[in-house]
Amino acid sequence: MEIKIFSLKLKNFKGIKDSEINFNCKDTNIYGANATGKTTIFDAFKWLFFDKDSSDRKDFNIKTLDANNRPIHFLEHEVEAILVIDGVDMTFKKVLQEKWVKKRGENDREFSGHETNYWIDEVPIKKKDYEEKINSLIPESLFKLITDPSYFNNQMSWKERRELLINISGANISDDEILNSKEEFKMLIDNLEGRSIDDYKKVVQAKIKDLNKEKETIPIRIDELTNTLITDHNIDYNVLEKEKEMCNEELQNIETEMTNIQMRAKENTKKVDELAIAKNELNNLKFKLEVEHSDKCTKESINLNNEKTLIETKIINNEQLISNLSKNAQEIEVQIEKDNSRKQELYKNWDEIEQKQLKIDENSLICPVCKREYEVDKQEEIRQKFINDFEEHKENEKAAINKEGQTINIRIAENTDKVGSLYADINKAKQDNQELNKQLEEIKEEIAKYEKQKSQEKVFDVNVIPEYQEKLKQVEELQQIVDKLASEDTSEHQNRKAKIIGQIDDINKKLNQKETQEKTKERIEELKLQEESISQKIQELEGQQYALEEFTKTKVELLENTINSKFELVKFRLFDTQINGGLVECCDTLVNGVPFADVNNAHKILAGLDIINTLIKFYNTSAPIFIDNRESINKIDYIDTQIISLIVTTDSALRIEVI
Repeated sequence: MEIKIFSLKLKNFKGIKDSEINFNCKDTNIYGANATGKTTIFDAFKWLFFDKDSSDRKDFNIKTLDANNRPIHFLEHEVEAILVIDGVDMTFKKVLQEKWVKKRGENDREFSGHETNYWIDEVPIKKKDYEEKINSLIPESLFKLITDPSYFNNQMSWKERRELLINISGANISDDEILNSKEEFKMLIDNLEGRSIDDYKKVVQAKIKDLNKEKETIPIRIDELTNTLITDHNIDYNVLEKEKEMCNEELQNIETEMTNIQMRAKENTKKVDELAIAKNELNNLKFKLEVEHSDKCTKESINLNNEKTLIETKIINNEQLISNLSKNAQEIEVQIEKDNSRKQELYKNWDEIEQKQLKIDENSLICPVCKREYEVDKQEEIRQKFINDFEEHKENEKAAINKEGQTINIRIAENTDKVGSLYADINKAKQDNQELNKQLEEIKEEIAKYEKQKSQEKVFDVNVIPEYQEKLKQVEELQQIVDKLASEDTSEHQNRKAKIIGQIDDINKKLNQKETQEKTKERIEELKLQEESISQKIQELEGQQYALEEFTKTKVELLENTINSKFELVKFRLFDTQINGGLVECCDTLVNGVPFADVNNAHKILAGLDIINTLIKFYNTSAPIFIDNRESINKIDYIDTQIISLIVTTDSALRIEVI
């Protein structure tokens, strides 16, 4: 694809009030002193297509400023370009303008932001469609690369530059081919395990870092353990072992004596348990006999009391129901009263609205811009609009009052019905309670009569039952046996046992020192062996790391040769050698062997043009190249595209030269 500029129009753009440049699809030189607007032309071209300036910034000011560097309002900022794309004309136009809004009741308009409008071939178009059309012609990233000589080296990261160069080089060198090219890379093949070289490089680096960190802690841990060793003491561990053995024998004898006492106590406990069981059976028998007698006598009384309780519960429930219904009725009556009060307020509001009169502000009949009265027809139109708005507002307010009044009437009618229903329920509950109270009095009389009969009967005596007498005799015999049992105290044995255990603990503490000392020495030796093992692992990993660096160096050298063959002036360095011999990936541009950052401005531009020339050939796409500070270059090699040169001279105004 070939893109060329035929013409470019600017209006109120960054200080350029109105200008049109006819490039006629040819190379063009634009001359002028500093601050005359040369770069502004490139800014306008970039803004028209990508909303950015020549420095790739979105937040730059395109408005025309006054003497105090403040934006001049009410201007339209416009850029229009005619491009010839593969021989076909296409016009693009973009206009930024301010939005001013006059709020109701305000005389002056207020600034409320900006809006941007778009045209393609004089047809208005939405922003989304405008951008999609441009990107379908040439993506923004490619446009920057082939139009701005400084973009590749100054605005792309080294990783982006490296990826682009590899892409255009066409180099198809696989990692497997490089791995199989040298014997030293075989160890990498065995360890990759399906990972990429980059991922495995990260794995090796992480392992070396972790192992070094672990290795650094080992000498500290050895010193800490060494400091805990006892170097001077007079403990005879053999004597301590014999003392511990004697104490354990004595402890075993005490525990045997305590076990014998517990066995005797267990036999005594058995008799006590038999007595407790017999007493429990006696109590259960007494309770059973008394319950059977009580059941016989009180069954009727229980039934009467249950019926009494049921009626009392019903009375309480009805009282609560009456209370709740009364409360609800009162709340609804309060709401009815509030609704009636609100109706009176609505009547009053209706009258106030009916009495409202329209007052027209005479200032509204004066033009806010020229401060003169409108013509009679215009004034009459404004007055009629005020009258219509006023009447419409009154009708809306009355309609709202009418709607609210209808709602209140419906609610009052519904609540009145509810109150009537509630009072009917209250009266029914009161009638039910009268009947229940009558039934309650009758039952109370029957209960009192039955209690009087029950009090005249004799008290039940359980001792007359033969079954109870036999069980009572068994309990008395067991009680006599238990009373004769003797108890043995083990407190003295417990004290002796605690004393012996204390002596054994003291001996164990001293003996543990010996075991701790031996374990500490063993641990120190383990740490020393661990340190040697880690050093060996680090050495092996560093060997793999060196092989990875050699792999990278081999791959990069192949890539460098392939990539550099695509360019005439510039060459690229894709890795840098550190002081320690390690390799660091990079992407440095070299101009005649000199780093890009160190060459003069002319060579930087020539380097950028060399890169653009290669990109044009690779992508088979060209667009106008804008060269700023073109005066620093004596000659440039031929590039098959349109070149716009921005040249600093003493001209006080822009001078256009179409070549």
